Amino acid sequence: MRSPGELGARRDAAKQLKVLMPSCFHRLSISDELAGHLDAGNGGDDTALPMALVVNSFGKVWQVEVGRDGGGAFLGPGWPEFVAANGFGVGWFLVLRHEGRGVLTVKAFDLTCCLKESRGLQPSTATRSNRYGSHKPQFIKVLLPDFTEKMLIPPAFVQRYVSEAQQSSKMAIIASQFGKFWPIEVNKDGSGMFLAGGWSQFLAFHGISEGDVMLLRYEGNMVFKMKVFGLNGCQKDLKGRATGTQQNTERQKEAHLCRKHERSSGKEDRRPKGSLSSSNKGSRKKRRLCSLENGERPSIKKEMNTYSVKKFLSLATTFCDLIGLVGECTITLKTSMKSTKCWQVGARRYKNYGYLGGKRWKSFCMENKIREGDVCTFHIVEAALWHVVITHNSDRIG
Repeated sequence: MRSPGELGARRDAAKQLKVLMPSCFHRLSISDELAGHLDAGNGGDDTALPMALVVNSFGKVWQVEVGRDGGGAFLGPGWPEFVAANGFGVGWFLVLRHEGRGVLTVKAFDLTCCLKESRGLQPSTATRSNRYGSHKPQFIKVLLPDFTEKMLIPPAFVQRYVSEAQQSSKMAIIASQFGKFWPIEVNKDGSGMFLAGGWSQFLAFHGISEGDVMLLRYEGNMVFKMKVFGLNGCQKDLKGRATGTQQNTERQKEAHLCRKHERSSGKEDRRPKGSLSSSNKGSRKKRRLCSLENGERPSIKKEMNTYSVKKFLSLATTFCDLIGLVGECTITLKTSMKSTKCWQVGARRYKNYGYLGGKRWKSFCMENKIREGDVCTFHIVEAALWHVVITHNSDRIG
């Protein structure tokens, strides 16, 4: 188990993004902040030769000297051997992160913008881990002027890591650095898959501008986690971009749309049969219409990943709107409609996403032996009663 000091070092880890130019193959300049962390990891002894333990994405370690001259700090002797052994090329992106105690991890993104694969490992084994964390599929993109309205997901990334079922998805979810989830419409044409509808608003809200570099890690089911690096190569702090004025504007828009929808329905005081609401049933701001009428039985198919099994299962806003999921409520899950066995699972709807989660959701996954790669199809029998058909990955392969 790591000590509290080590855990703190990971939380405050210094990161830097570098683009490999020909001069970088002999030595790599690094920021003073990153060099300072490495010095501290060596005990701060000015008489000792600063050394870094440089670790590639697959856990192999090289000793590299940390030097300084009139141009600043750099990685020197030992760095050329590290570059040659890992087959890096000109134009590749490197993300350097200090893990504590003089350990420096390096993630390399090749010219396809994808995280470099190790020789001999197949893309299907992409979700791996070592003592410095998991290595889920990732890609990196420089925000060019053409990408401010929509951004192409690298075709090589889609081919390797996005299943055929997910390639037909109309929505992706991006989790920003401070935990906010954003639904982004996905468009597809002859050149590939794009993050499109809502993309420009997402960039503006987070203060992401041209020249910034975005690193997106794929969690599965079209869910991505995001980090952003600025022009100086340092990770940007995106906190505080959501001002009170922006939040008030969003709430006003939501209230306006709600009132408009109620007026058009002509049934302001009547909730549709089968819709879900939070415990505050009297709140007219939270009312929504749903389509569980006239025999319609919506369903949704989700391929499970580690995050959805252990944490929560994301639900697209279009699906939440369809079934009338509003606020916080409880959903009854059944794997057999003939059995009395059921699971009462917590559900929550926010403005931009919904989810199933909590201890009872984890119990449902454990008791039904749901693992990463399994597929769950949720058939909506009633608004608060869902029939779940589980297809285990081993059954599909077999």
